[in-house]
Amino acid sequence: MIEISDFVSHGPVEPEVIEAYRGRVPDEVIQLWEKYGYGTFAEGFLRVINPAVYEAELADCLGKTQGDGVAIPILVTGLADLITWEPSHSGFVGIKYREDGISGLNSTLSAILRMLGRGTDWYLSRTLNWDIFPKAIAAHGELPYGESFTFVPLLSLGGPEKVENLKKRETIAAIQVMVEFQGVVGH
Repeated sequence: MIEISDFVSHGPVEPEVIEAYRGRVPDEVIQLWEKYGYGTFAEGFLRVINPAVYEAELADCLGKTQGDGVAIPILVTGLADLITWEPSHSGFVGIKYREDGISGLNSTLSAILRMLGRGTDWYLSRTLNWDIFPKAIAAHGELPYGESFTFVPLLSLGGPEKVENLKKRETIAAIQVMVEFQGVVGH
């Protein structure tokens, strides 16, 4: 497991969660949960989450229509993007609800972490269009662990992509609202 130098712990991953997903996610994800637990990294942009909670709350929002239909939530971003492990793609996929699109991140967690180590800004900009996030932190302050910035009004409803239009919202509720108004991001 590659070291995550800026990881901020929010708490341990429950043993029952680890056991429920063992064999369903790559061993690297299990190692991440065992070593780091829940928390944030990549300047607070990426958050390690409980996949069971996100699967239960967002089952109809995952939009997995191709391949085997499996998309297991692993991470969420500070802009309410969901990062899933998708075995049929043999990789990690970013579901960018705010943009109604997806982004392939990499086939392994260690490759994602290596890319972050080489250039957080460059990698996150290229894959998850994170450029507004540091500006939002400067303008609105740090995010609590369970919250993300969301455009109000939503970009899909004609809202401008400006820092002043970003509001702190509970992440799961923000994703649910985006899907309710925009529809599922099918992939």
